[in-house]
Amino acid sequence: MTPAYPKPAPRKKTEPEPVPEGARLAVEARSGGICEGCGQARAAEIHHRKFRSRVGSNDVENLLHLCGWGNTSGCHGEAHGGPPTPGRCAALGWAVAKWEDPLEVPVLYRGRPLYLTASGHTITPEQYESEAA
Repeated sequence: MTPAYPKPAPRKKTEPEPVPEGARLAVEARSGGICEGCGQARAAEIHHRKFRSRVGSNDVENLLHLCGWGNTSGCHGEAHGGPPTPGRCAALGWAVAKWEDPLEVPVLYRGRPLYLTASGHTITPEQYESEAA
């Protein structure tokens, strides 16, 4: 039996857009080469808080410099739902929901709740509240 319409061609996988050099350099400067999650290990990879699959951008406030490789080890693995739980990743601010703005979601940054700014800095919740007022 012949189908009523032709089968669509398979979609080509495209490579994700690389993190622009300026954004990468700003994140690396903010981290000082130390993991922005645990604050103990050497940072190895740039992590998108709002995952690319959730239409996350390469904006500095959406990026963390984390230890670990791929999406499987260190803080980078934890940020992608590794142990202990995916819910904890959202609570840490390491995983931002599709409908959330990374500028408005605090992140547990080396043990302290902070906000990441578009200029590549961190600010305290008190500073964030006073700027929002």
